[in-house]
Amino acid sequence: MILVVLRCVTGWHFFMEGSKKVQTGDFSSAGFLRNAKGPLADNFRGMVFDLYGTHRLSKKEIMDRAAGYRDWAKDKFGDESINQFQKALDRYGSRIDYYFEENAEEIEKYFNELQVYEEKRQDERYRGVAHYEDRLADKDKELFGKLSKWTNDIAKFEADYIDDLNTIGQSVTQTDARVNQVNPNQGSVDLIVTWVLFVCGILLILGLFTRLAALGVAGFLLQVMLAQWPFAHGADLTYVYYQSVEFVSLLLIAAIGAGRFAGLDYILWNSFSKCCSRGASNKGE
Repeated sequence: MILVVLRCVTGWHFFMEGSKKVQTGDFSSAGFLRNAKGPLADNFRGMVFDLYGTHRLSKKEIMDRAAGYRDWAKDKFGDESINQFQKALDRYGSRIDYYFEENAEEIEKYFNELQVYEEKRQDERYRGVAHYEDRLADKDKELFGKLSKWTNDIAKFEADYIDDLNTIGQSVTQTDARVNQVNPNQGSVDLIVTWVLFVCGILLILGLFTRLAALGVAGFLLQVMLAQWPFAHGADLTYVYYQSVEFVSLLLIAAIGAGRFAGLDYILWNSFSKCCSRGASNKGE
């Protein structure tokens, strides 16, 4: 009974975490991964989507995305509104130009500071020096804050542009069809984390493929703990303390195969056993 409760409660926790990320669609692991500590810090930082914003702060790439949405709207709503779609794109382009002109000095300063930061970060002489690493961590947070503001602003401008495309298309076709924004600040890691938590949470609640689901989420928690290496300076040990309890629980669920108790794995297990026993008896005959 306790194992069933443990499996369901753990599954519910991860299902809720995953469903929140699915519903909002704006989950980003960038802040956590950038702040990784310990010997694997560079590996985790390397997992961050567009770490320093070189792509998301490129006007060419921004307008290439916008042109893609225009073409998507044309395919969705037809060619009748192509001229209006193009005008919406031109308006969006003007808005982006104005934004970059308004922030040109700050963006240039950001990339200059970023270059200095990276040079200092790669300087082996200061590796492991606590005061030096604290200053680098503070600088990284400052740079990340600036980048987040600009990229969030641009994402909002893009959302407004897509709303314009939908308004134009829906007024012509008289339908509820929509072009949906793909979050420009999300990378593959963010999507993987979201769906691993969501799907594995459901599987744990149902007791279906329980071992696989438990190991999948345990692997995620292990990555979280490794990103805050307990013996590294500046590591946030609250991640390790809290996650380790759930990590051990998931290993227990996987080892016992808790889905065989009041779970769908019980049905699969019985069906498989009957199938195998029939096959064995047929061979014996």
